[in-house]
Amino acid sequence: MSTSPQRPGARPSATRRPIAARTSLAAVSLAAFGLLAGACSDSKTITGADTVAPSSTVIDTITSTVPETTTTVPAPTTVAPTVPETVAPTVPPTAPPAACADTTAPSESAIAVTAVSGDWNGDGAADDAVSWGEETGSGANWFVRTELAGGESSTIALGDLGVGFAQALDAVDVDFSLGAPQGTNRDELLAIVGSNAAGHNLGVFGVGADGCVFQFDDGAGAFYEIPVHAAVSVMSGMWCDGGAGSQFLVRLEAETADGTTWTTHDTKIERTGDTSLEDGITIDGVLADGDAALLRYGRAECFGEPYFGG
Repeated sequence: MSTSPQRPGARPSATRRPIAARTSLAAVSLAAFGLLAGACSDSKTITGADTVAPSSTVIDTITSTVPETTTTVPAPTTVAPTVPETVAPTVPPTAPPAACADTTAPSESAIAVTAVSGDWNGDGAADDAVSWGEETGSGANWFVRTELAGGESSTIALGDLGVGFAQALDAVDVDFSLGAPQGTNRDELLAIVGSNAAGHNLGVFGVGADGCVFQFDDGAGAFYEIPVHAAVSVMSGMWCDGGAGSQFLVRLEAETADGTTWTTHDTKIERTGDTSLEDGITIDGVLADGDAALLRYGRAECFGEPYFGG
């Protein structure tokens, strides 16, 4: 027999036990029917004091008393949140800038030592730069070094350049702007970083805020180099340009198909990041063979001062 579930909080009902009927064998006969009826009319409840006849049917009623269960639910206690005390953060002391990775200086046996000056960090003081080689027995390793007045000195190792060499040329400016905040207009170092039978390749170097020298890349993982070459039907060069309070570098190219007419390309070199240079706008033109203006397309010069070529 299944038990119906009670409602939550309802008082449990008394357990009902099955009724037990005790009937004597004599009561089964039709003759005893009258006696059974009479016994029923004279009998009293189970709580009475009279004795019940053996032939009578007695119904025992047992009432179970189940104590009422009372559940006391404590009222919720509201606890005020504890607000931690505000503690001012501890500011660590400012660490000195890390030293530059390479500070190699020319040895007493260094070869092709060349020095130039410029304001590499834009503080208005003259700084120095030097290029040189160190012979290895089978060739030479080449270096470029900047030396800030009263500051860091740092070096870039270019390695063995084969038939080429390294040579510092001059201080230039790839992004000069008139009226820029002090320290913004910094000189960059122009140097030869390799050579071949047709000419030389130029690299551009700068000094970062940490005082360490770096070589400009092309924004794609390689160093930005400016070829200065001259051949029968193609030439390339570099020159400095500017106007309206600005200054920048220009990469030059010229080619001819007939030896009479040259097609020229002047490409502005743009600074696209702290350490990156990329080709900007290009202006095309045409020059006749023998035109004096064609000479600069095969050499490196800055504001009328030629470095080599032409």
